[in-house]
Amino acid sequence: MLRLLVIVLFLVVLIAVALSNPDPDTVWIVSYGWKLSIGVLALGLGIGSFVVGAFVMWIGELRQRTRARRAEAQLRKLESQMLDLHQQLSRYTAPVAQDGAAAHPVSTSAAGSV
Repeated sequence: MLRLLVIVLFLVVLIAVALSNPDPDTVWIVSYGWKLSIGVLALGLGIGSFVVGAFVMWIGELRQRTRARRAEAQLRKLESQMLDLHQQLSRYTAPVAQDGAAAHPVSTSAAGSV
């Protein structure tokens, strides 16, 4: 929404400059000259700058999207590895008896005597 507001304000200013300067003047760039309204020149430069800026922004977003895709692929890979490790861990853990004790209790009599 903020981008749209900036674009609309930019275009309103450019159109106001174009409408307030309708008289043609000679415009020179190096040794080339032509008759052109200053308002049309400002409008053309503004639109050209806008297109170049949009292209640069698009390139930046393309890079960001590529990084996001790579991160999502890595996340999926790590999630599948985590599920595999959980399955392996559940295979190695002892089954729990009904009263909450382990099915194969370890004798503690040898641990208490010295």
